[in-house]
Amino acid sequence: MRSILLLCATFLTLSSIAQVQGVRDIIKDPTVSKRCKALINERNEKIQTKQKINSLLQRNYKLIKLANKKKILAIKRLELTKSTLKNNLRLTRYRIKTMEENIVRKGCPGISI
Repeated sequence: MRSILLLCATFLTLSSIAQVQGVRDIIKDPTVSKRCKALINERNEKIQTKQKINSLLQRNYKLIKLANKKKILAIKRLELTKSTLKNNLRLTRYRIKTMEENIVRKGCPGISI
C-alpha cells in the first residue's frame, strides 16, 4: 500500500516538474518583445495625441459658442481650426486602428487591445 502511494506521489511530482519545464521551454525571443514594446509605445503615443485633439476640439466648440457674432473673421478662423482638428482626429483614429492591426499581425503575445 505504501509503495503504491509512494509511486503515485512520485508520478505526480514528476508530471508537475515536466509541466514547469514545458513552460520554461517556451523561449521568448528578445527581438520580438522589443518590437512589441516599440509598437505598443507608438500606439500609446498616438492615443495620447487623439486625446489631446479631442480636448482641443471641445475647447474650440466652447470658443465658437462664446464668440461674438459680430466678429466674423474670428468665427471663420475657429471654424477652419475645427475642420482641421476633425481631419487630424480622423487620421489619428485611422492610424491607431492600423497600428492595432499591425500589433496583432506581428504576433505580439499577451496583448489586449
